[in-house]
Amino acid sequence: MKTFLFPIETTARELDHKILMAAKIAGENNQVIIGDQQYIRILSFFLKGGVFYGKHLFGKPKFSDTTYYKRLKDRKFNIVHLNEEGAVWPGGESVWKNLLLNAERPSVLSKSDYMLTWGEWQKEFNCSYEKVEANIIATGHPRFDLYSQKYRNFFKDDIQKLESEFGKFILVNTSFSYSNNGEGGVKFIFKPTISYNVSSPDDRIYRFNRWRNQMVSMAEIVNLINEIALEFPDKKIILRPHPSECTNYYKEIFQNIDNVHVIYEGPATPWILASDLLIHNGCTTAIEATLAGKRVINFKALNSDEGSDVYLANVCGYTLNTVDAVLDFINNQDNEIHAPKDELANKLFVNFSKNNTSEKVKEILLTSANEVDNSNIAFKPLIFMMSAFVFYVYKYAKKMYLLLTGKKDKYKDYKKRFEVFERDHIDRKFKLMNQILKTRAKVTSLFGHGFVVNNENK
Repeated sequence: MKTFLFPIETTARELDHKILMAAKIAGENNQVIIGDQQYIRILSFFLKGGVFYGKHLFGKPKFSDTTYYKRLKDRKFNIVHLNEEGAVWPGGESVWKNLLLNAERPSVLSKSDYMLTWGEWQKEFNCSYEKVEANIIATGHPRFDLYSQKYRNFFKDDIQKLESEFGKFILVNTSFSYSNNGEGGVKFIFKPTISYNVSSPDDRIYRFNRWRNQMVSMAEIVNLINEIALEFPDKKIILRPHPSECTNYYKEIFQNIDNVHVIYEGPATPWILASDLLIHNGCTTAIEATLAGKRVINFKALNSDEGSDVYLANVCGYTLNTVDAVLDFINNQDNEIHAPKDELANKLFVNFSKNNTSEKVKEILLTSANEVDNSNIAFKPLIFMMSAFVFYVYKYAKKMYLLLTGKKDKYKDYKKRFEVFERDHIDRKFKLMNQILKTRAKVTSLFGHGFVVNNENK
């Protein structure tokens, strides 16, 4: 039995894509365990032999904390690393290189591991500055496959519910983690870390500039929403903050404005698919909406800093600079929809030119599993439940620690990011995915923070 570990940090962003990959992989001799990233860490103490898939292997920049990685390698696990935000960066290419240097260090991985990148640009850079033994492959990200027509029925119930409640609404997705951080505000953003050295002029300039630009852009987006709400009083506007933002900040601004709703719940995909128009400034959802064939506005205020533009998101759709231009756009229903065709965008992001990334990643996961030492220990339900008990003890202790040390925002951030699994909800999702893929994946064990997927014939 080959075991695949799929950790999750942010349920809304990662669950559907992990279900897609689990349905493709689960079989007679393959089982997939999906769960809270900390639960997966605890579970790995009880397992031997398998594949770890995702980005949640290293908690610190530059892959500097290798303890967990070494434990997995000692337990005969291969790694298939894939970043959740592997191409959506501000600034130009010199900034991107520095961000990658601070975020990842592929030389830490061994020759039995894989690093998957969003594009050829990242692959080439990762191989350019030091010797790398791991297999680096430009695959794109499977979650973007879900925006193709093939998977539309996977979201049909959620789409119908949103359309029934809000009609043809305008979706505004924000991504202002520097100016509206939900975990600890500016104290969190400006604290010294491995990737932010206050003694480095370059680090200081980059961080202050990004904070400043997000402050300006956030204020302009908030004002734009108010102008749209006044101009179109019968049209609903949904403001969906990034998971790292403080949702209450926007709720307090738009309190008592009837046609503006600040909502962060569930995955972004149904909201995008049900929307009539997406407005953003540097948000990954612009890419998703473009792939889904939705109209997209990148609202870039005239007083914003071009050096902080998020290139890959902002080349999607139309860039508009004034409130009047946006109002005119909303009134014009004949706007052309197309994916970026410029060479750099496609080099950064494979999914613009290929829409079956999940199949390529499936092949890599299965290849990686076949390369694992065959002396693995079979997974048993008792192991699942034992590790769940340990996880709950850990979770309660951490909650008490954060509350007693005055870090309740950090606990709230975790609660917002990870939504506990409900059996009916997860079963329904697998039923829909199985219908699309003609697979037979089935959840055989589940508790609030993790579940096991096998083939129903198992």
